[in-house]
Amino acid sequence: MTDIHSHILYDMDDGPESFGDSLKMCETAAEYGIDKIITTSHLTSPGMIDAFIKKRGSRLERLREEVSARRIGLELFHGAEVYVDDDIFYAKGLEKVTLNDSRYLLVEFDFKSLGANRLIRYIEEIFKMGLVPIVAHPERYRYLQSDYGIVNYLVDMDVLFQINAGSLASLGGREEFELAHQMALNNAASFIATDSHSHHGRSNDLLRMVRYFPPDIRRESLDYMLYDSPQAVLDDRPVPRIVRRRIVRKKRKGWA
Repeated sequence: MTDIHSHILYDMDDGPESFGDSLKMCETAAEYGIDKIITTSHLTSPGMIDAFIKKRGSRLERLREEVSARRIGLELFHGAEVYVDDDIFYAKGLEKVTLNDSRYLLVEFDFKSLGANRLIRYIEEIFKMGLVPIVAHPERYRYLQSDYGIVNYLVDMDVLFQINAGSLASLGGREEFELAHQMALNNAASFIATDSHSHHGRSNDLLRMVRYFPPDIRRESLDYMLYDSPQAVLDDRPVPRIVRRRIVRKKRKGWA
């Protein structure tokens, strides 16, 4: 399996603090079925791109060397998780922090309050740059939890989505699980990743989490999100076409 979203590099963000912690995450990944990881440390400002790339490169190279020396069956690739706000309208050089130098840019937004029009303008700006946005963990955004219509609109724009394995394994809240479940069930998401930050807590024991996924998610869909689409990103190919159905928020008892 390929993990396209992982904070596995030490001393970069709110992920592992030490080299040893990074190495433990690599061992956990290999133990639980991951053989390829795109390292996606947080990039919080476009003005920090050059410094980010330099720091990322030194840490990634050291980790690759140790993974190879210990014969851990794991390949590591470079990328970033880019925080997008109004700075996107003036940003230069984002093609330098795509996933494995591909056309694909992993992005995240404000979690609590972002208007649909603003979100769409951000997405349009990324497309104008010739890049393809992959929205990280959409199920965690409150405004998407409350309005599935925004997700459907973005799907129609050919925006790609990455949902967290922990969300599908019911490790988050109910709203988070339900949106992730609907997206996985209806092929609205193209990727499942760990968004791991440590070897404990937010771990990357992916195979263990898969065992707790809802049983109605088809094996073909899992293969698409865990193997086929991630490999297309690594190869800088178009993500395989699949029928992406509209998602519907389920009504609960007591709702009007």
